[in-house]
Amino acid sequence: MSVRLIATLLATTILVVFVVAPDGTPRAGAGPTLQISGGVTLEGPSEIVVSDLPQPPKAPPGQVRELRRSRRHPSSNAHDPDIPSPAANVQDPSFAPEPEAPPATSGAAFEGLDNTNDAVVSGFTVTPPDPQVAVGPDHVFEMVNIIGRIYTKSGGPVQTFTLRSFFGVPAGFHDTDPKVLYDALSNRWFASYVSLIDQSGGTNDQGRLHLAISQTSDPTGAWNVYFLTYAQLFPDYAGIGVTNDKLTISSNIFDIDQPFYFGEETLVVEKADVLAGVPGGSVGLTAFARRLDRFTVRPAQSLTAVNDQFLVTRNASTTLTVIRITGTPDAANVTEAAATNLTMLAHNAPPASVALGGTIDSGDSRLFDAMWRNGRLWTGGSAACVPSGDSTTRSCAHVIEVNTSPTPTIAQDMLFGASGQYFSWPALRTDASTDLYVSLTHTNAATFAEARTTGRLSTDPPNTMIGSTVLRVGDIAHDSNRWGDYLGAAVDPNFPECVWLVGQYAKNTAGVNWGTFIAATSYSAGCDSDNDRWSDAGESVIGTNPLDPCGTDAWPADINNDGFSDISDIVFLTNNFGAAVPPAPARFNIAPDPPDGFIDISDIVRLTGLFGQSCPS
Repeated sequence: MSVRLIATLLATTILVVFVVAPDGTPRAGAGPTLQISGGVTLEGPSEIVVSDLPQPPKAPPGQVRELRRSRRHPSSNAHDPDIPSPAANVQDPSFAPEPEAPPATSGAAFEGLDNTNDAVVSGFTVTPPDPQVAVGPDHVFEMVNIIGRIYTKSGGPVQTFTLRSFFGVPAGFHDTDPKVLYDALSNRWFASYVSLIDQSGGTNDQGRLHLAISQTSDPTGAWNVYFLTYAQLFPDYAGIGVTNDKLTISSNIFDIDQPFYFGEETLVVEKADVLAGVPGGSVGLTAFARRLDRFTVRPAQSLTAVNDQFLVTRNASTTLTVIRITGTPDAANVTEAAATNLTMLAHNAPPASVALGGTIDSGDSRLFDAMWRNGRLWTGGSAACVPSGDSTTRSCAHVIEVNTSPTPTIAQDMLFGASGQYFSWPALRTDASTDLYVSLTHTNAATFAEARTTGRLSTDPPNTMIGSTVLRVGDIAHDSNRWGDYLGAAVDPNFPECVWLVGQYAKNTAGVNWGTFIAATSYSAGCDSDNDRWSDAGESVIGTNPLDPCGTDAWPADINNDGFSDISDIVFLTNNFGAAVPPAPARFNIAPDPPDGFIDISDIVRLTGLFGQSCPS
C-alpha cells in the first residue's frame, strides 16, 4: 500500500511563517517564507535488539557537561500575575489535621534513573529529565531525556543504554522528549523520540520523529524502528496514543533556526502495519493538515478496546477541546469525526513552585498526558489557582475527567491544591476498577522538591481527591530553573488493579540535582510485591506471604512447600476437586486472582502452567 498523506500544509507550496503572539493567537511572523518539501516520509524499519545494544563506557573525568534543552512554545508558557486565578476546588487533606489515606505503595518501590546515570552512561548531564515509565508482563521500562533502563519488577536493573543507540539517532543530532508505553491490546511496546540537527547556513537543518515498536512483549528483545524526516523543521513535544487499530502521534512543528511555529501536527499510523514491521513506504499513514489554531494536542492511550482515537488540547483558558478520530489509513477513511469544545475551570500557566533553597519550574498551560478507558477520558496539567485559606496564587494539579459517550461532557474538573503548597506535573492512569492514580511533584517553602502521589476511588463523591502521600522526599535544593517536562504512569497488564508511577525529586547528583523514583501503587492490594505472579490481595486470601516469594507458605503454586510446583501440588487439588472454600483449605484455592472460593479447573490450569518451575527467588 502507498503512504497516504492528507496534508495541505505539507504540499510543495510557499507558506507564510507564523509565530505565536503573547495571547497565544497564531500570527504571521517577520521571518522569511520557507519552501516546504513534499511531505513527511516514513522510513525503515531497522531492527534493534536491546540485549545486543553496547554497554556505554563510563565517562572519563572532565568530560561531563550540562546539556540544556531549549523549548520552543508560545509565550503563554509564562505565568501572568494579572490573569485572575480560580480557587482550588479540591483541597489536599494530607496537610489537614486528619489526612485521608492515599493509594498505598507495594513492596515494589525503587530508585529510578538520575542525572549521575546520565553522566556515566552518556557523558552528559541533562535538564529537564522528562521521565517516563511503562510496564509489561515481566519488566519495567524507564526513559529519561537521553537514556533508558529496563528493570525487573522487583527493581533490579536489566540493561541501561543511550536512547540514541536505541532509536538509531544519527551522529551530530540532538535528541530529546522520549515517550514509552506498553499496549495491553496488542501486547507490544511503543516508543517515540525526537532528534534534530542545526547546521550552518540554515538550509540543511533536519528534524526526525523516531518510532519504535517491539516485536514481542519482551522489551529486551527485538524492536522495529522507523523515523519521519522533516526538512528545516522539527516535531517538538511529541505525544503518542494507541487504539485497537491506530497509532497516533501529535507534536508541535517549529523551525529549527528561528522560533517560528508551523502548527500542531497529528499523524495516524496503521497499527497492524508497524506491528508486522512492514517497510516504511508500505505503512499506512495519514497526516492531518497542520493546525496553527492548536497547540500541544495529547492523544490518549486506550486501556480498553476501542477503534476511535480520542485526543485533548487546551483551546483557551476555559476551553478544553476533545477530538475524536475515526477510520484507518489502510481503509483511506481517516477523519476528524468531531472536535467538541467544553467549558472547564480556568487553566492558565502557574507560577514557579517555591521550594526550600529556591524554585522549580511548574510547567506552562499545556496538558501533559491523556488516557481513555471504557468511555472515560482523563487528562491533566499544572495550572494557576488560589487554594482555600490562601491569598497567594500557587501551582495546582488540574485533573479532568470527560465522559466521551455519546457526546463528550465533563464529568469531573478538579484543581488540586492546599494552602501554602505547590503541586505540578501530574501524570495519571486509572486501574481496572476506574480508581484514579496521579504522580505529581510537590514543594513548599520548607520542603525540597519531592515526588508524591494522590488519586481517588471511583466511588468517591464527584470532584474530590484523596490526600497525597510521599513517594520520595527531596534531598537537596534543585539548582536549575527547569523541571519536568512531564512524569509518567502505567497500568500493570498482569495486575490491572496496580498502577506504576514515576516521580521526580531533588537529589544530590552530577550536574543539576534531580532523580526519579518508581513505585507500584494500589488501593486494593492489587500489586505483586514479591513478584511471584500473585497479587498481594490474592495471597492474603490464599494464606501465603505477599512479601516472600520463596519459603514456607510463600509461593501459592508450591502447596507442599518443597520449593517447586509439581505433581505433588496438583494431587492436593485433585483430591479436593469441586470443593468449596471453606470447608476445603483456602491454601488449595489459587485461582483466579483473587480466588473464587472453589477448587476447580481454574486452579489446576494455573498450576499446570507453572509445572516444573521453582519458586521465584
